[in-house]
Amino acid sequence: MNDQKSRIELWQRLLEPSSLELLEETAGGDPREVSWIQGLRESWGGELAAAALELAGARRRAVKKFPDFPGLVADIAGVEQATGALTAHHKAERFARLAPARIHDLCCGIGGDALALASVSPTRAVDIDPLRAWMCGENLRLAGLDASCRCEDVETLALEGEVVHLDPSRRETDRQGRGRGRRAWNYSDYRPGPGFIAELLERNPDFAVKLGPGIDVGELPSLDRMEVEFIQESGRLVQAVLWGGRLVENPGRHTASLLPEGAQVSGLPGPPPCESVQPLDNWIVVPAAALERAGLAGSLCEEHGLREMAAGLGLLTGLSAVPAPWFTSYEVLESMPWRPRKVAAWLARRDAGLVEVKTRGGAVNPEEARKKLRGKGGRPFIVFVLRLGRKLIAAVCNPPARR
Repeated sequence: MNDQKSRIELWQRLLEPSSLELLEETAGGDPREVSWIQGLRESWGGELAAAALELAGARRRAVKKFPDFPGLVADIAGVEQATGALTAHHKAERFARLAPARIHDLCCGIGGDALALASVSPTRAVDIDPLRAWMCGENLRLAGLDASCRCEDVETLALEGEVVHLDPSRRETDRQGRGRGRRAWNYSDYRPGPGFIAELLERNPDFAVKLGPGIDVGELPSLDRMEVEFIQESGRLVQAVLWGGRLVENPGRHTASLLPEGAQVSGLPGPPPCESVQPLDNWIVVPAAALERAGLAGSLCEEHGLREMAAGLGLLTGLSAVPAPWFTSYEVLESMPWRPRKVAAWLARRDAGLVEVKTRGGAVNPEEARKKLRGKGGRPFIVFVLRLGRKLIAAVCNPPARR
């Protein structure tokens, strides 16, 4: 406890007016400059300088996640694990429609979700890590929100009939609950674990549980009255959310959401139609990651005349391009057996320069294949190297049109 208290006191010193010069210097310095870092240590002391460098590094990483909060108080790992402002406000919109008297944000970290939740209802945040709880409290205070944060083990809380947002740790944790080491991919490895989560949700049926985007939906509780949402932000799949109670908008369904576009589709998961396609149709069509993870690509195939190239491959083909944002379409210029020299020669005759290689299922090493295909010209190409049946094929495509 004394060690935890001293860590918080050290960070508190960083926010005092006497440390302003140090924060300005670390914000503009190069953390790779050994002599500069040594000078900071000599001038300010090793511990305070190290904390200032950590804060500066966290704020640099937070620019994209929290563009409107340059004064965020956080460590680097805290920023990496936090929900960014865009996704957090997307989730908070459901809470806003419910308009609860208060929201409990459990395992809040530095407060990525708490900041958004507190903008719609009074919020009580909790984290087992004393420093992270303090950071969250500071961020809520600096944002001027109706919220509080305390350090407590969520497994000791006696909540009943409350509206809850829970972000269980998806990394191995130490005794203070701080994430360390390898990432937990299985729901059974989350902390708090599935047993506690089930009990918490039974007592508090209006809930949202933040999950890793790679979660195996089959490990989750029955979705008969719940909803699982996969959220994609700026082209990257960032998280899944299990919704319960009055926060559910599509009971028993999967939902895919795209940000910042604001597009959303819900339905029952199912595979796309699949036929043996040789040669390929005119276009290779790649579904958005959220749509694919939600298992909903198949629901849009008939509308756009698409079918999967091979069962489970996740890539579609059709006679025409499909409008964004749910799909990215690549015009197929030529398809041929995957023989690197032959493909490279075809590209060279067409002034190929930069070549990007895409594959599925580890059919080839994309980086090694790219080196074999890159030319000296100025025209870019996309080459899909795919296993269809027993054959490896190369599909040479134009890059997709920029959105």
